[in-house]
Amino acid sequence: MISLEQLSQLGMGTSKAGSLGSRMSVRQFSDFLTIASANRLNLIDTADAYGSGDAERLIRTCMGSRAASFFVVTKAGLPYVHTPGWLSPLNQIAKKVKQKAGGKTNFSAAYLIRSLQKSNTRLGVDAADAFLLHEPDWDALSGTDAWDGLSSIRKQGLARYTGVSTNDIRVIEDGIGRGQVQLVQTSVNWNDQRADAILTLCQRHAIPVIANQVLQPYQSLIPAFNRQADTIRALDGLAGISLVQLLIAAALGGGNVHSVLFGTRNAVHLQHNITSLHYTAGVARNLPAIQQLLA
Repeated sequence: MISLEQLSQLGMGTSKAGSLGSRMSVRQFSDFLTIASANRLNLIDTADAYGSGDAERLIRTCMGSRAASFFVVTKAGLPYVHTPGWLSPLNQIAKKVKQKAGGKTNFSAAYLIRSLQKSNTRLGVDAADAFLLHEPDWDALSGTDAWDGLSSIRKQGLARYTGVSTNDIRVIEDGIGRGQVQLVQTSVNWNDQRADAILTLCQRHAIPVIANQVLQPYQSLIPAFNRQADTIRALDGLAGISLVQLLIAAALGGGNVHSVLFGTRNAVHLQHNITSLHYTAGVARNLPAIQQLLA
């Protein structure tokens, strides 16, 4: 059984793995797990809203005897639609319609408990490794009993750890103060200091942070990186580095992020992203120079 301290520095996101139009086959995802296991990557991130539960089902189908080698984080609170059996492909269409029509989040204790029970069934486990509130802001939690829900979830043995996935520091601070947050997921982007206060808060309380959206600035940085690629690759320890690898290594190199999530459906890209770990120390040493070059 993997503890928070044993989480790998990289993790696979599954937001598109079970989604209509980008769904991965059982064989594809099984191959991903094989590559991940061979490279000691043990973190998998999912949610009930990813493919309206299909991502969780895919994980269960492919995990098999390897379950003990992975730590699965799931989340709930965002609106989604679930129809059984052969109608399931309609879930994601209905979910998008519901969200565009103003479908509300639900962070009530009763809803969270029911949602996690369903997620555990789809994942084929008695208890999730970790369960997070899915992207709540301060207003979404106002007046709810969400923190009581997380407390009850751990008491009932439905999840080993609880926490929150959010960019709102007020939510994280409140959850930590109430003793219901042992894990935080938040957005960490290149040269964007908005996450710094969250990272400092979590470090002060010894709360591991999983960084998401790390590759979001990729497109906007391509022109600058292409112009400076040779200079960057001439820096100590950075020979051959790509922009993707730079962004992942930079998020890890600061020391306040425990793990970085990325999503891909391509096995070659998966292996390429894993190789980012070779550059973490070099990026950390040269970060001020790289920031100047890409400014």
